[in-house]
Amino acid sequence: MTTQFDPIQYKITTKANWNTVASDYHYNWAEKQIGPFKSTTELVREADIRSADNVLDLACGTGVVAKEVSRHLGKDGALVGIDLSRTALGIAKKSIQFSNAIFIEMDAENIGFNFKFDKVLCQYALMFFPNVQKVLRSVKQVMKSGANIVLAVHGTPAEVPYFSAIMNPILTYIPDIRAEGTPTVHRFGKPIDLQNELLDAGFSNISIKKYNFSYDAGTFEEYWYDYMRSTANSIRTKIDSQRANMILTIKQESQKNVLKYIKNGKITFPWAILLSSANTV
Repeated sequence: MTTQFDPIQYKITTKANWNTVASDYHYNWAEKQIGPFKSTTELVREADIRSADNVLDLACGTGVVAKEVSRHLGKDGALVGIDLSRTALGIAKKSIQFSNAIFIEMDAENIGFNFKFDKVLCQYALMFFPNVQKVLRSVKQVMKSGANIVLAVHGTPAEVPYFSAIMNPILTYIPDIRAEGTPTVHRFGKPIDLQNELLDAGFSNISIKKYNFSYDAGTFEEYWYDYMRSTANSIRTKIDSQRANMILTIKQESQKNVLKYIKNGKITFPWAILLSSANTV
């Protein structure tokens, strides 16, 4: 029986999950700018940050985008990062020395500021918001006329097999592991879906570029362990509660899915990302 998606509970679970995995996510992935996080430089470059810009880092996480942005800002510029995870925000605060930076625990669906931004950046978060239109319209209200928003999202399951190689077997054997309607990592993997979402929110001059990166995941055992410890952390309890033979079957099918990416015993995954830029009217 499929459970009903509850956006409030989803946010609570998401917040708890990121408070748990933020450190691993930052020090093993984001800070090193490996795999998909090679996009951080491209994201900031696309935003064309000026020294006096007011910049909002939406769902800023541990601050890797904000840190890159701060290098382009001068004494008249300002940087605001918002996120649900207090742990992630704590890492961001420690990693950025820019004096005009502030990090706030805030729900992206309910943004409230008494000033407006020149640029808004968001890396790998748009697809996880329960109500994307509410987020985009909320953001648009705090953007100046002609301001720029730049977003990075992951590609389709076929283009980002790091996620799908294991998740597809999980969904096959544990179909109720997430409620129907739960946001997924590939939600905006097709350019047309991302474009339509921005159009519906009233943005214009939409540009979408695709970048192809790669990620070295090590041996299959290393990949499996890493995925279960970090990416699948929020559903790990439900996975572990299954019968041992079912978990073994999921693992074996996952291993078959990665065979074509293995060379000399190590996995190298392709990783496509979409980078979208749009303006307010």
